[in-house]
Amino acid sequence: MKDRNVFKPVFLFALCAICLIAFSVSGAEAAKTIRVATVALPETTIGQSLVKWQEVLKAQSGDKLKVKILDRGVMGGDREMIEGCRLGTLNTAIVSGSVLANVIPQYFMVPLPYLFNNHEEVNAFLDGPIGQKLFKMLEDKDLVGLGWATWSFRGIWNNVRPITKPEDLRGLKLRTVETPLDMSTINNMGGVATPMAWSEALLGLRQGTVNGISTTYGLGYHLKLYDIAKYATRTRHYYETAPLIMSKKMFDNFTSEEQKLIKKSAAEALLWARKQQAQFDDKSEALLTAKGVKVNSLSPEAFEAFRKLTRPAYKQFRSKIGPEFMDEAMAFIEDYRKKKK
Repeated sequence: MKDRNVFKPVFLFALCAICLIAFSVSGAEAAKTIRVATVALPETTIGQSLVKWQEVLKAQSGDKLKVKILDRGVMGGDREMIEGCRLGTLNTAIVSGSVLANVIPQYFMVPLPYLFNNHEEVNAFLDGPIGQKLFKMLEDKDLVGLGWATWSFRGIWNNVRPITKPEDLRGLKLRTVETPLDMSTINNMGGVATPMAWSEALLGLRQGTVNGISTTYGLGYHLKLYDIAKYATRTRHYYETAPLIMSKKMFDNFTSEEQKLIKKSAAEALLWARKQQAQFDDKSEALLTAKGVKVNSLSPEAFEAFRKLTRPAYKQFRSKIGPEFMDEAMAFIEDYRKKKK
């Protein structure tokens, strides 16, 4: 009986040790799996970019680092995902750059109206020193920037008429993102900005609460806007980024070598996705036309006319973005254009 009493605490100690080891192993395995959230659908380029990252990171890490995708907004909208990453309750997320600007005002620089002429300028901007500075700013907010995905250039879908010049927008109520910059852009272009949650936007277009929606061609196609909108115009009035951010708490749990792999693989996968999106933008006219949508692009003259009309936004947001940063960003674009001539 005495032997049994001696054995009992020894057995319990061994059992606790086994449980502790098992828990530690389980925790180590969890730390190697990165849970990444997005509101995007799997068939979108953003959804595909995460699958690409999954594949690239798995290959480059020798299967030691894995990515688990949580799409379709299961972890909430952009604001909730940003806050989750800052608190460390969410590992990683692809969010809208425009929404991130509410946390870091310098992010308003990228969606300024008619800032970019084409995808090549955007890629040079994001992958160059300005994009790196924007990522550096995330650290003070307990975030780490891993790479730039994209929602691409926004266009205008509506049920009244094709947009060929600024006069065509007069009186049209257009759903915009709930940000002051998006509202300013549409109003300066001549439309009537109507901020509305995305969950209400499609119903609003169906019922006529709004005449149109400001969104990208690719997203419009995947959401089947061709079923509820007659016209789609490639206005390219601003470029919407989708940065991939990680909780700094999560990032700090990885070794320096793992951190390099995470950033390298993310940048590679998301650049691939941006190039895929550019190609899809070019293909979208034929796809939408086949669905019965009347598609058109702005003439160079109309593009410049809209650019001129929206310049007040630069003055309006200069103090918020910061004069020094804005001047540096504008100078980079001008230098890039000169080198491309």
